[in-house]
Amino acid sequence: MTGIWGRLEMKNIRKWMMAALLIFGIWIAAGGSGSAATVDTYTVRVEKGYLALRTAQAYDYRNEIGKLYTGDTVEVEEYGSGDYWYVYSSKLNKYGYVNNNYLFYSGITDDTDYTVSVQSGYLALRTEKAYDYRNEIGKLYTGDTVEVLDASDSGYWYVYSDKLNKYGYVNKDYLIAPDIIRGAKYYVTGTTYYLALRNAKAYDAANEIGRLYNGDYVYVQDTSDSTYWYVYAPQLNKYGYVNRNYLK
Repeated sequence: MTGIWGRLEMKNIRKWMMAALLIFGIWIAAGGSGSAATVDTYTVRVEKGYLALRTAQAYDYRNEIGKLYTGDTVEVEEYGSGDYWYVYSSKLNKYGYVNNNYLFYSGITDDTDYTVSVQSGYLALRTEKAYDYRNEIGKLYTGDTVEVLDASDSGYWYVYSDKLNKYGYVNKDYLIAPDIIRGAKYYVTGTTYYLALRNAKAYDAANEIGRLYNGDYVYVQDTSDSTYWYVYAPQLNKYGYVNRNYLK
């Protein structure tokens, strides 16, 4: 429970800070600044059910005008000092109030897809920020990608896996940032058995360092050779040469 209460305490501290910033912004506007306010995007996270979008700052079934689920995002229009913030939901195309205890700011504004990279085995998707076999809800392998929703923790990040269609926590040390992987993305196709990843530009059983199959993808780093292109293979977490005739 310590972790949960710790997050809530930090959440409350942040709420008051945001409220102070809002008041300061209003004061500046009143002085004739006229500058547009920055809109922050937050992600919804609920353990179950939904987060209600409401017409008033109160818990009442009669003021519900929409339902938001984990992974949905809202733009905060007004922070205030209580538990309810005034937001805009592009999904619902509506403005309203939501309980801010279920909103999380990741600090990541673009390129949020990270690639899994493990030397062996798998990266567990978990229900909690802890290494425990009982909280595993899915397995992610090298080359799989996840969308990072909350990167505020120093060890475990909250992510969404499109492959598993699940939300959960993963150890961030096994995620590769998107700006590390560069190059055009090509898919392996037309192989009978597999496409060899090699450490040299030659057809030789001795230089094979990995196997790629139809449907796997690579990021091309160098296309200067007429037959062998230098690529990065996320599935293998390796760089090497492949026959370009099997890339599309």
